[in-house]
Amino acid sequence: MVANADFNFVNKNLLTLELPFSEHIEELRQRIFHIAWIILLLMSFSFFEVKSLVQILELPISNVKFFQLSPGEYFVSTVKIAFYTGLLFSTPFLLSQIILFLLPGLTKTEIKI
Repeated sequence: MVANADFNFVNKNLLTLELPFSEHIEELRQRIFHIAWIILLLMSFSFFEVKSLVQILELPISNVKFFQLSPGEYFVSTVKIAFYTGLLFSTPFLLSQIILFLLPGLTKTEIKI
């Protein structure tokens, strides 16, 4: 049986940890690598599923089809579609990594905003 009914789980003793500049750069480097790997992973997945993506892009316009004017244009447009799709789907992860990097440097009033 619990004798103390005051369940206040807020830690009032805040530990402030200041890192040197090199540690901040290392954390930023790690977060950039995570972002790059996620973009690359989603880009490669969308590269293999590019035919369905092209069909989705062709839906709004009924009479327009993608066609090739030069020998490498289909491959370049496939890579562009895959890159932009990977970038679009990785945006939530990208924004969360940016927020997680900046959050420790903010004060309590700045965090509430």
